Amino acid sequence: MPDIRVEGGDRFIVSDGRFRTFAWVGVIALVAGLAAYFARPAGRTATDVRRSSFRTTPDGVAAFARGLERFGRPTAPRLTPLADADPVPGTLVLLSPAVVPSPVEVHALLERVRRGGTLVYAPQLFPAISSALRITPLMDSLGIAFRVPRPGDLEGAEWAAHSLTDGLPAPSAPRRALRRMTSRELGEDTRSVPPLQTLLTVGSDEDRRLTGAALMPFGDGHIVVLSDAEPLSNGRVADDPLALVVMRAVLTHTTPADTIFFAEFHQGIRGYESTARRWAGFVFGSAEGRTLLQLLLAAFLALACAGLRFGAPTTAVAPPDLERRSPLEHVSALGDLYEKARARQTAALLLLARLARGARRPPPRDVAEARALIRELEARRGEQSALARIRRGLRADPVDLTMVAAGIDDHLGRRAEP
Repeated sequence: MPDIRVEGGDRFIVSDGRFRTFAWVGVIALVAGLAAYFARPAGRTATDVRRSSFRTTPDGVAAFARGLERFGRPTAPRLTPLADADPVPGTLVLLSPAVVPSPVEVHALLERVRRGGTLVYAPQLFPAISSALRITPLMDSLGIAFRVPRPGDLEGAEWAAHSLTDGLPAPSAPRRALRRMTSRELGEDTRSVPPLQTLLTVGSDEDRRLTGAALMPFGDGHIVVLSDAEPLSNGRVADDPLALVVMRAVLTHTTPADTIFFAEFHQGIRGYESTARRWAGFVFGSAEGRTLLQLLLAAFLALACAGLRFGAPTTAVAPPDLERRSPLEHVSALGDLYEKARARQTAALLLLARLARGARRPPPRDVAEARALIRELEARRGEQSALARIRRGLRADPVDLTMVAAGIDDHLGRRAEP
């Protein structure tokens, strides 16, 4: 229903277009929010695998980090490289790194381990060709390489005799195995590789069993080497006894005052992101976000164009071939509009503005002020039939505009008589 208002003596009509505009804005914002919620990147639908302590999805290692904290060893992420940055920590967990440590980083890391540090390391599998696998600088320094699986290589997993494996249930077979590099692979330079204390062995050949996990003394420190980091993942850590072996090794070779750092930089994580940066990355850095942004802008543009007025609705001067509307036609059209809007009370108040001007009073804004105006006029001139007629017209349901108008004309006419 349109609302009829009076400001400064001018009468105009305010439609409900503003309400519809705000309603459409709310609908568009709601739809955009729902679309962004359902299109947001979800951790469980990630296609990549990262052994990160930040991830609580099945591929992450957040549960392993929390388990170390329960045994009194604080953990923290390392978001910087191992060279030309913060000092290399005493205990570092480097699991299937997506970013391969450079030779400079490898040198700094091994020097820290040699002085009494601890490293938990699971190499990343980089297939090269069908008969060989890529050897990274750290693998080369430790003298280990992956074994191309052959029939029977990953069968018969057994614990080796070691204090870290005492009292554990039967191990699960790993998905891949490690081997010692040959002298030809190591090169002709005379260098010593760390000794290997096997913790988990696999293979059908008892004389040439392969390594699933091992402990390597290195100077005053130790390196725990795993052929696969999956036993430490959130999806396996509670059921795979190899996770207990690694946890025992870390707790044994890490003092309570040390912090266990997870190499998040080598998982491709460069720093913490705020909520605003994550949303900006989603909106501007993904196909779903850009599509949503374009649809949202198109919707608001269409809404703005729908509510924008392009020029005046009518010409400033009537065309010469059309007659101008007479005052009687204008009043008749205005009356029809009030009638369709069922705004009889508003029309009555507008009529009483003429009576208020004659009494040098402000126009009444509601029925209560109109009745107060009539009482004031009766107090000045006494009771009059014209004022009583106005009062009866206001009390009628609906308001009797004819009676109100006749009473006003009668009252003003009597004032004009000499």
